[in-house]
Amino acid sequence: MKKALLFILLAGNITAAQDFTGSWEGLFSFTTIVDIEESSTAVYAASENAVFIYDLNSRSFTTLTTVNGLSGDEISQIHYSEDKSALIIGYENGLLQIVDQDGQVNDVVAIKDKQSISPVDKRINEFIESGDLIYMATDFGIAIYNLERLEFDDTYFIGDNGIQVPVASIEIFDGFLYAATLDANSGMRRAPIADPFLIDFMNWNQINIDIWTEVITFDNRLFAVTVGRFLAELNTTSGTFASTGIRLPQAIRDAHATSDFITFTSREAIYIYDRTLNQIYLLDDIGGTSYNYTAGIVRGTILYAGTEAAGMIRINIQDQTDFDFIVADGPSRNAAFSISSSPGELWVGYGNHDVFYNPFPLERLGISYFREEESWVNYSFNDVLNAQSISSITVNPNDPNEVFLSSMQDGVVQFVDESAVTRFEQFNSSLFPTVDSNAPPPGIFYRISNSTFDRSGNLWVVQSLSDFSLHKRTPSGQWTAFDLSDEITNVAQSATKIVVTQEGNIIYGTTSIGLVGFDPETSQALSFNVDNNLINNYVASLRLDLNGQLWIGSNLGLRVLFNPNSMFTENPSDARSIIIEDTNGIPRELLADEAVLDIEIDGNNNKWVATASSGAFLFSPSGRETIFQFTTDNSPLPTNAVNDISIDESSGKIYFATDKGIVAFQGERSSKPEDNLESVRAFPNPVRPGFEGNVTIDGLTDRARVKITDIEGNLVYEAVSQGGSIPWDTRSFSGRKVASGVYFLFISTNDNIETTVSKLMIVR
Repeated sequence: MKKALLFILLAGNITAAQDFTGSWEGLFSFTTIVDIEESSTAVYAASENAVFIYDLNSRSFTTLTTVNGLSGDEISQIHYSEDKSALIIGYENGLLQIVDQDGQVNDVVAIKDKQSISPVDKRINEFIESGDLIYMATDFGIAIYNLERLEFDDTYFIGDNGIQVPVASIEIFDGFLYAATLDANSGMRRAPIADPFLIDFMNWNQINIDIWTEVITFDNRLFAVTVGRFLAELNTTSGTFASTGIRLPQAIRDAHATSDFITFTSREAIYIYDRTLNQIYLLDDIGGTSYNYTAGIVRGTILYAGTEAAGMIRINIQDQTDFDFIVADGPSRNAAFSISSSPGELWVGYGNHDVFYNPFPLERLGISYFREEESWVNYSFNDVLNAQSISSITVNPNDPNEVFLSSMQDGVVQFVDESAVTRFEQFNSSLFPTVDSNAPPPGIFYRISNSTFDRSGNLWVVQSLSDFSLHKRTPSGQWTAFDLSDEITNVAQSATKIVVTQEGNIIYGTTSIGLVGFDPETSQALSFNVDNNLINNYVASLRLDLNGQLWIGSNLGLRVLFNPNSMFTENPSDARSIIIEDTNGIPRELLADEAVLDIEIDGNNNKWVATASSGAFLFSPSGRETIFQFTTDNSPLPTNAVNDISIDESSGKIYFATDKGIVAFQGERSSKPEDNLESVRAFPNPVRPGFEGNVTIDGLTDRARVKITDIEGNLVYEAVSQGGSIPWDTRSFSGRKVASGVYFLFISTNDNIETTVSKLMIVR
């Protein structure tokens, strides 16, 4: 009865994970390696939540990310089954994913979803394969999964009285299953693997006390390592482990054995021993540089070492000068805090801060840069002129080769042609130092959260914790500071995001006094807060849409100021909420109680919104229609906490930044509306056989009317643009694809003052 009950505890069917490769792209980091596995033809390296496969023959990479169906959760261990041609991935939360030889990812959620096991005790620590079974050492005991039947077999709770104990490592040796536990009372335990009643804790014998971190077979002998770093060997006569007299220099993270060598990986070094237990190789630095190691395996004379920040490294153990860094292309880390795009390019910042815009502890993580069809470029702390905690990046819209980095500690860094050239602080700009007596020398900082450009090419910068909270840098490089403290009480607060209205007025958000407005022509400064119907005085995000309306995100929802320039009049308009109907037809406020972290506007005036816990939304121009809500359940987002969004208007690609990586959604290309119809074009043109996408008609004015007719004048399609472009799936009103031929595009502006005609060739 007990066995049946515990079998049900982890019984569960396998389900296929969704593949998103058709419309999504994963931009994950592969620099932090948590585990390495091998097959006869490849080496598998697991990063935090993705895997890259290094083909030993072609020396090429294949990656597995959330776009392919991985969960996005933290990986703890991987195993490759040669017999089943399958990669098994174990996670910190107990999830098991199996990737078959066709690349299909399958989910096994029985451990993850089981409520009787504490969420903090579900980690999968190690795999051992035997026949059709894969044995898993976990933080609650041992679980067994049948790779042939694709179902759980048994679960062993091997502590005294059947309690759950963490098992760090397992091994099968000489007819016994050994379990190295992290519980001093349980110690090292074993049981006959052929015993059909191993589910009964009474059949597990404690053979040694102590806390054990590894148990592994090498040279037909069984070895184990204690938490005190002592290497022990099984005495087959007594059935217990005895010391070899070897104490490893550091705590062991990983162990791996071949027919000739046993490898122990610690954080600061990797040690390789031969069959006589002589240390024949020590890896503590590579080319004079030290690394933090996570895993190591040996193939012949080649050591593959996993590191915390440099990916995987291949080292010839007979010649340490022969080494290569093997890492799939990607940013330097997954924790992307801010992103900024320009046509075909993406910039990534990692300077995190808390909800009050406090950046401590300061980060020295540099930035990353990506260009389509090229490799990532990752800039170190030194490469960005030692600027700490870079919280946002602003690309000059008039010159994408000029980029400005906002540091929450060290001012503003100017990048030109992909290199840092100047760090702006007190002595070369108008930035005013903030004094902190508790900070290390020189005890000053410049907390810059955001910047933006106006139509004249001026860079506007907001500075926190200073009365000089607003700064302007002209295209010629002249800086001006604006002290707003006379007009606005407590203006020296934490500034958040900044925008420039179509009329040239400056508006920025704060964490405690709402919005601050500034008119550069009159030097008028003012505040706009809860008295003007803001949800509260905390403004997390700002964005002007194509109609000049100001969308305001807070930590508790959303407001819209339909006429932001009224802020500068005697009777300013109040901010308004967007009221929608829920699925039950009950009116409610859009994004009520949601923390809105970013708002972006595409060329059709749709609103893309990032939230702290509900994923990302796409709303219609008015906000009253939800077009998409992307979450971990229906998209490759690795988490529902989306820090930032950026839109590449040239391609229609939408980038989402999270603490667990970046993903990109290929939406419809939607450019901003033009002032006239002089640049109208249709592409691709001609449409060639086999093309399955949409034709994009670009260069339109807002609300332009497009009529498409065949050569005989029959109307086949009609649409009104919501921005500067419209897509056409080459289908007529009947839903059928139109035939080969020449089609005329008759386009007129909303007021019918301007018209144009274009041609489109379709070849089926």
